[in-house]
Amino acid sequence: MFTYKSHPPFKTINRLMLIMVLMPVLSLFAPTSFANETTNNQNPELKLHSELVLKALQLDFYNIRCRGTSVAKNFNKVNRLYITKYSITANNFIKDFINPDVRAEKEAQEIDFKKNLNRMGGCAKAKDQDWIKEIHDQFNELYQQAEQSAWYPEEM
Repeated sequence: MFTYKSHPPFKTINRLMLIMVLMPVLSLFAPTSFANETTNNQNPELKLHSELVLKALQLDFYNIRCRGTSVAKNFNKVNRLYITKYSITANNFIKDFINPDVRAEKEAQEIDFKKNLNRMGGCAKAKDQDWIKEIHDQFNELYQQAEQSAWYPEEM
């Protein structure tokens, strides 16, 4: 015959308290976004390419949010460059050099973008303040530098 031995309530409560205390602490070490960490500790060429990918995402987020387009035009442009030049996709670049969780990285970048857009007062104010022109100019400059770059992606 099987008998069920219940735990005293204080042991269950102690376990719950331990979990409640540990979850926030452990979440500090969770790999949500490595973009800032990796761009700070890398060679200039890798930093250039990381900034290019992230800038392309920003432009596409603007186009989706403020222009209603659904095509990731700039990210696709970077993707074509990386496929022809390095034989890797832009998503694989993100996975290998920015954050192993590509979807989480893109979501984090989109949230950052939306926060910045909101701080500026929305799409119209961002356009009035030439914020999008600034991002577009930065993207074009980074893209030209990446085209001329002799860097080749090596596994980390």
